[in-house]
Amino acid sequence: MAETIFARMISERRKDMNLSLRELARVTGIAASTISRIENGRLSPTLDIVAKLTSALNLEPSAANLDSSSALTTPEPVAPSEEPRQDGPTQVVVHKTLGSTILQKGIRRDLSRIAARNGYEIAILVKGTCELRTNAGFSQTLRPGATINCKLIAKQTYFATAEEEAELLWIG
Repeated sequence: MAETIFARMISERRKDMNLSLRELARVTGIAASTISRIENGRLSPTLDIVAKLTSALNLEPSAANLDSSSALTTPEPVAPSEEPRQDGPTQVVVHKTLGSTILQKGIRRDLSRIAARNGYEIAILVKGTCELRTNAGFSQTLRPGATINCKLIAKQTYFATAEEEAELLWIG
C-alpha cells in the first residue's frame, strides 16, 4: 500500500510540475521506463531512486509513513493569518539535514571532508559533470543524477573536480 501512495504522489507531482517522463528521466538520471514502472506500482524504488525523485520533485518524507515505506508528501503552505487545518491526526514532517556545494570548473574539492564534517549520508549531483578521484587511482566521471554514498567515501579521501560548474545536494 505504501508503494502505491509513493507511486501516486510521484506521478501527481510530476504532472503538477508539467514534466514528461523523459524530462524527469533526464533530470534524475533514472530511465523513463523505470520511473513509469514506479508510477504504475510495478517496481519498488531503491533508496537511491527515492532520493533522486524526491530531490527533483521537491518532495519530503512523511514521518507518519517512514516505518512502512518511503511515502512522501509536499508540505502544505499556510497563510500567515490562518491556523493550520486539523482535518485528522496531525502529521509531522521530518526534515533531514540538507546542504549544497557548488563545484567550480577545474577546482578540486575534498568530498570526504565535507561529508564527514556535516554527517551527510548521501550526495546527489544535481547539475554539471565532475570527475571523482582518490589518491589510490580510482577515477569515475559523474553526471547529473549520480549518487555518492557518504559512508563509503569517509573511509578514504575522495576528491571531485568539476569539468563545468556543478552542484551537489547533500542529504544527512
